[in-house]
Amino acid sequence: MNTTNIIELKESIHPHKLASKRYESLVGLDSQKEKLLHNLKLFFGRKTLDNWRKKHHPRGLPFFVFDNRSLQPPLILLSGEVGCGKTELAQTIATPLSSLVGGKRIRVMETPSDIRGGGRVGELSQRLTAAFEQARYKLKPKELGILIIDEADDLATQRSQMQAHHEDRAGVNVLIKEIDRLERDQIPLAVILITNRADVLDPAVLRRAATQLAFSRPNNDSFEKLMELLLQGVTYSDDDIRKLVAASRKDEVRFTFSDVVHRIARQSLIEAYLKDRPFSPDIILEVIQATKPTPLLT
Repeated sequence: MNTTNIIELKESIHPHKLASKRYESLVGLDSQKEKLLHNLKLFFGRKTLDNWRKKHHPRGLPFFVFDNRSLQPPLILLSGEVGCGKTELAQTIATPLSSLVGGKRIRVMETPSDIRGGGRVGELSQRLTAAFEQARYKLKPKELGILIIDEADDLATQRSQMQAHHEDRAGVNVLIKEIDRLERDQIPLAVILITNRADVLDPAVLRRAATQLAFSRPNNDSFEKLMELLLQGVTYSDDDIRKLVAASRKDEVRFTFSDVVHRIARQSLIEAYLKDRPFSPDIILEVIQATKPTPLLT
């Protein structure tokens, strides 16, 4: 049964100038950026890996299989608290990746927020199947693809710890089957699962992940870089930055990346406009002092 009309994936084509700017604004995530790029390059770079093998091990490495398959599985897991840059990085990584894979065009597809549907029997399985079918269908010849599945903890919870709900177990089974199919059929489509709770994911899903990248709230250094980025074009001193960093530590709960970009930055700009004052460190400080960080997950 053709299920591709059940849902509609959101699409973007890379490289893209706006994605490049968004990617560069993700300060404090250098380690996650490097590892995600490395893993995706390895997944898509089958020929590169084989060339390495021929150069250094012309007689082969019996333990490994070097044919047209990738040594890297198609699944990558991004985990961590809400608002720490996971989704933003997944949405923009294809632009810098393109230059690392010979300038190839990369199609990024995202599942809708209502991927679970309305809870009817068989609906989750159908919608997950449809997402993968549509991703394969939309991927054009010579293109590379990335499928982003957000809120994976709501889709791939451990089958052994569920409330014995058949629908959820069936959904996990479909997810595993589709990931295995991508690897078996050598489809150039990487899957990025994004979760706030990696500890609740099914072990079979975790085993299939090439790597798991953890994200956390910005520390002092990262927050300082965010403030410097925010204040580009504005006169400020080192003391101004120190005050902003000090103000950001509230009861040991730090602001998330999203708090800074979508709440503090935007509200500071609005305050400067409403008060007819220049955008400045003082305006940002006032907003930080009046803003509460996103509560920690419990």
